[in-house]
Amino acid sequence: MEINMEYHYTLTKDDYVAFNMHHAQHSERVQKVLRVQRWMSLIFLLIPLLVSWVEGEFLLGMFVAFALLAVLWFLFYPKYFYGSIKKNIVKVINEGDNSSLTGKHTMMVAEDGLVEKSSKGEVKTPWSSITQIRETDEHIFILVSAMSGYVIPTSTFADVKALQQFKETLNAARDEKTG
Repeated sequence: MEINMEYHYTLTKDDYVAFNMHHAQHSERVQKVLRVQRWMSLIFLLIPLLVSWVEGEFLLGMFVAFALLAVLWFLFYPKYFYGSIKKNIVKVINEGDNSSLTGKHTMMVAEDGLVEKSSKGEVKTPWSSITQIRETDEHIFILVSAMSGYVIPTSTFADVKALQQFKETLNAARDEKTG
């Protein structure tokens, strides 16, 4: 299979926020932390029961108030959780010089792997280093590890057919070169 494709695109900080948020939403470890913190809302139910036990009588008003608090926590905590992650990602991206991440990029799909060029240099990645290819409505993420990879906006492609051809080429080349 002969491969020689080239794509030009511009990356923004928002693209890297999207990459990191996608990772957080699909990471088993992050999901486990979210589940544990979400179920901690049961503590809100234990407080009025403990106070009732100490007082010697069931305090219905307190139990209802804490039960409502537990339900609200369970329902709305994920939004807060992901908002907090996003806020921290934005802070980290804004901290230093990330000019190598943003700006104009060129992705070349070649026989031996991917080559990404930017104003800061060139990065070559053999097919064997690509662990996953993921897609959202706005991006294709080509992962080389759990937390690093290439971000390609889907707007890079002229149409859905060109996007599909790109994905098929990536998958076929990766499968062919890695066995």
